[in-house]
Amino acid sequence: MRALAAALLLLAATSARAELQAVAAPPLSVACDDLDLTSLQAALVQEINVLQARSGPPLRFGTRSVSPLEYATRTLRPLFELVRAGARDKLCGALRYNFAWYRIGGGPVLFTAYHTPTVRGSLSADATYRYPLYKRPKDANQHTTAQILGGSLRGRGLELLWLADPYDALALHVEGGAYVQLPDGKLVAVGTDGHNGQSYQNVSKLLIADRKLPGGPPPRSSEPGNPKARAYFAEHPADLNAYWGRNPHFVYFKTVEHAGSGKLGALTPGRSIAVDDSEVPMGAVVWLRAQKPTVANAQVTGWEPMERVVLGQDTGAGIRGARIDVYFGEDAEALAAAQTMSVQGEAYAVVAR
Repeated sequence: MRALAAALLLLAATSARAELQAVAAPPLSVACDDLDLTSLQAALVQEINVLQARSGPPLRFGTRSVSPLEYATRTLRPLFELVRAGARDKLCGALRYNFAWYRIGGGPVLFTAYHTPTVRGSLSADATYRYPLYKRPKDANQHTTAQILGGSLRGRGLELLWLADPYDALALHVEGGAYVQLPDGKLVAVGTDGHNGQSYQNVSKLLIADRKLPGGPPPRSSEPGNPKARAYFAEHPADLNAYWGRNPHFVYFKTVEHAGSGKLGALTPGRSIAVDDSEVPMGAVVWLRAQKPTVANAQVTGWEPMERVVLGQDTGAGIRGARIDVYFGEDAEALAAAQTMSVQGEAYAVVAR
């Protein structure tokens, strides 16, 4: 679950559907990317391998359509060669002159962040581990969240794992991937396996609307999700299923090789983003400019400029319209950023001319 302030900015960011608009390249500095190029190289390799193997559908940039193979060959590979050579200045120059730019959204883009959490769980249920993550059933779309919480999947052998904390289960439905630490210390990576096709409703926004959740920045926390919502449900446990049930969207899970995985495979911290794939082509190169938190000892100590090349490799139920979720990784710093970041900036999808 994202920072509480995101709930307030999201309404403005999604009031109008984002559209890719052809524009001139924005002013870029010689050092137009604030991260090490090794991470970008890894993300590009991941993307090239995926798109080369795809036959469709095409990536759409405004009125222009590009096949996955053409995008991998003419957009991703030239960028990869520049990055592999460590030529940051040439990379920035190529972006400016060799690529067409498409603005994401008709105004400011809302930037939030996400991470891969670790939670306590077990392969079997007992007095401690009572809250299941469910595998995808054959009739996945025939169950709402309220029905599932009421027991509609119970007794069908669909429980993948059992968690110790009910709010962890809710949080993972938003975070997607996670590492589940078993009682013997072993870590099991889990990721999403589709959903029930129902619309998404942010539970924290429901609490805010009912004046049960205060405003202001979230406090420090080492646990996934919204710390204020977690605290509220700890004090009012009977309300958790009631509010969760008001979000019809329910996510199913499976074990995966890496918990930090998106729609196109492994995610790269700082380089992978979640987008609304009805607006931004999945797999597209995106250049963004915003602010990011600086983190020390798992605490946010300030803010600094963030401008870099990223890749659309994931989606999310709450990622709609002009909103981008930046993947920060697995550590405590990533968690602090995910719980704090909610800023406005600009973003552009790029494609070879």
